[in-house]
Amino acid sequence: MVAGAGSGKTRVLTNRIGHLIATGAVVPERVLAITFTNKAAREMRERLATSLGPAAGDLWVSTFHSACVRLLRPFAHHVGLSRHFTILDEEDCRRLLRDIADDLDVDVNAVPVAGARAAISTAKNRLVDPRSFSLGTRDARANAHARMYAEYQRRLAATDAVDFDDLLVHLVTLLHDVPEVLARYRARFDHVLVDEFQDTNRAQAAIVDALVAEHRNLCCVGDGDQSIYGFRAADVGNIMRFTETYPDATTVLLERNYRSTGVILDAANAVIARNEERPDKRLWTDTEGGVPVAVRHADDDADEAAWLAGEARSLVDSGYRPGDLAVLCRAKALARPVEAELVRAGVPCRTVGGTPFFERREVRDLLAYLRMAINRDDELSFRRCVNVPRRAMGDASIKRVREFARRYDVGLGTALERRAEIEDLPLRAAEGLDAFCVLLDRVRDIGGEEGPAAALDVVVAAGYLDHLLAAASDADERAYREESVGQLRAVASDHATIEDLLDAASLVMEADDSGDDDRSQLLLMTVHASKGLEFPVVFVVGMEEGVFPDRRCLEGPELAEERRLAYVAITRARERLYLSRARRRRMRTQLVANDPSRFLDEVPAELMRDLDEPEGPEVDGAARFAALRASLGA
Repeated sequence: MVAGAGSGKTRVLTNRIGHLIATGAVVPERVLAITFTNKAAREMRERLATSLGPAAGDLWVSTFHSACVRLLRPFAHHVGLSRHFTILDEEDCRRLLRDIADDLDVDVNAVPVAGARAAISTAKNRLVDPRSFSLGTRDARANAHARMYAEYQRRLAATDAVDFDDLLVHLVTLLHDVPEVLARYRARFDHVLVDEFQDTNRAQAAIVDALVAEHRNLCCVGDGDQSIYGFRAADVGNIMRFTETYPDATTVLLERNYRSTGVILDAANAVIARNEERPDKRLWTDTEGGVPVAVRHADDDADEAAWLAGEARSLVDSGYRPGDLAVLCRAKALARPVEAELVRAGVPCRTVGGTPFFERREVRDLLAYLRMAINRDDELSFRRCVNVPRRAMGDASIKRVREFARRYDVGLGTALERRAEIEDLPLRAAEGLDAFCVLLDRVRDIGGEEGPAAALDVVVAAGYLDHLLAAASDADERAYREESVGQLRAVASDHATIEDLLDAASLVMEADDSGDDDRSQLLLMTVHASKGLEFPVVFVVGMEEGVFPDRRCLEGPELAEERRLAYVAITRARERLYLSRARRRRMRTQLVANDPSRFLDEVPAELMRDLDEPEGPEVDGAARFAALRASLGA
């Protein structure tokens, strides 16, 4: 199904699953439904539970990565992993790459770790292994990335760990290289359904292709006009070439929009129509006319922020809830001056992408203990928790443990078992290491018998909570830290095993941070983070050439993706849409003059109202269609 913004695609996918089960075409446990965020998966499960009752509990409804973990663990030995492999989060991945850069004498000023991480991630999602990546290098930076990639994979294998991208790559390898596993999973799922198919990358498409190659019972929903994750290696070609890959497929167009006014839809259609290679569809709505798109040309970014805060205050005073409003920007930095002015104006607000729960220091510390309890080779977790609370295991002592492992070519877990053989380890450090290993044994045993919540209790009672509270700066911070520990225990009590809890924690995605239904705060977020959301009122700031579209994306496929990003931003609005730009904007330390974004020029003037001019009437349907025809040369 080719489904436009606001056309109810998730509802259609959910109804299809319900119909398949209600008619007896398939039993619930033989359906695999894949989404891209935990929030979307949760909403789909809730809808299905309402329509199907207890039978919905047997469905596989999850994100791609969650499904990969579930499919991979039982057969992990085929790809060189144990069943208890560790999933590294983004911070761990970057820390590992920083270590590798130091060991390989890579200058991180010339070759930033963030760039190396992005290059490696893109390569994996395109199924490019380290050797093939190395053969394709063309300059010094790419060569450094290739060296880091090869060492990164070696160290992941040595510590029985994977990153998010490896979950996809290892499953592709498993399905390709182990015929009996492929046959088992093909027989396991009679129907596969994929939401947001335009966001799939090469690895994800390969997994889907492998699972449905025989029965071909595949239902995909997506919109090429909303493919905005090229930086994550999403390949819009997967949906654009879908009928070539599956020539027997039936294409259904979902073109009716249930979200936005006619004016907002026409503005979106006018912008996206400039993209040449796009799906043959056109959104329409029964909600004719609407409030014109408001455009503000601010003197500078400070003026833009002050105006927006005043307008938001007025809207809230007129009856909108703060959470009915959202501020979208191309880059997160653009939200900072706006947030400050909103606070000054007394509008409750929150910037999406702050510190999520599972990234809080105390939560990461405690999870590191649990990871070490089931995977003694996890060096990153070892370094995080071995000296928290203090056990006299400073950097020098940790280095001696690592050197012992390298000298005897053994994993960290074996080195810890043979810790009595480590030379020059100070007596206090040796005693601390002994206590640490005994504690890990107890955590593992209690966790196996009583579950992860009880395992956490062991760590907390062994001095961790006292250490945490002693390090807090005041009573408020102590209360906050202690509350986090309590919240983690509550989460842990919902999981049967330590492994289940760690998987759940690792698979929480940043995009889900925007997924609550709290309407008490205005949300500030990037356009990427707004995907799948909608608001009565949307402000899009920074509508300038070089900002939106980004100056690095002014031609070719990059510009096409920027235009799709603008389309997504516009179609988040239900009732009112504001587009603002600053004639001058502070970029780092300079005040830079910017021209209006080409996307502003692409919206027909008849659909817009300049806020410096008197407010006009709502746009009627006839004028709206005439303006749109004129803009498209019809």
